[in-house]
Amino acid sequence: MSRAGYHSPRREQAAAATREAILDAARELFASQGYGRTTMGQIASAARVAANTVYTSVGGKPQVLLAIIEEGTGDPTAAETIEAVGRTTDPAEVIRLTAGGVREVSERHAQTVAILLDSVRDDSAADEIHGEAQRQFRQALDRCVLRLEELGALEPGEEGRASDVFWYLFGFASWRTLITDLGWTWDEAERWLAQRCIDALLPRRGRRR
Repeated sequence: MSRAGYHSPRREQAAAATREAILDAARELFASQGYGRTTMGQIASAARVAANTVYTSVGGKPQVLLAIIEEGTGDPTAAETIEAVGRTTDPAEVIRLTAGGVREVSERHAQTVAILLDSVRDDSAADEIHGEAQRQFRQALDRCVLRLEELGALEPGEEGRASDVFWYLFGFASWRTLITDLGWTWDEAERWLAQRCIDALLPRRGRRR
């Protein structure tokens, strides 16, 4: 067997474990002291690997941040929520399912979201990563807005406004303001944001509580 065609499961597992250790270390450092103040040497030290290993396993600091963010944007709950939204015929339930799905992902990856929002001011590469994460998030929310349109739940010409309302209420900033800054529980925030979206977008005759 040629060495080029040989794959060692043990080596692959070790490489995956090393990558996970690096990302875990970086996540904790980014959260505790900020993206801008964290050095690659600190990440390597916290992960107990050589500095060069961080570069070969993940990449430079922007790539490390991107890998952390991708763990959140790749959460399967997002796809599951879109599927559930596609099955319901109740416009209010579309909104409640959206709020619930976004809440679940946001709560599970709260530390990652905080790192993303805090890193924007520190580095132009981080700002680009934030912009891409925001674009992907809005695209997912727009799938839920499209379902409201398919159900005839939106007033004519309101599709663009509905997209903005979804982002305003369910985007990164709203959850952080309510949970982190104001001390609401996740349950309280989910219910309140869902109801505000229903009030803003659905005609009263189309609401089912």
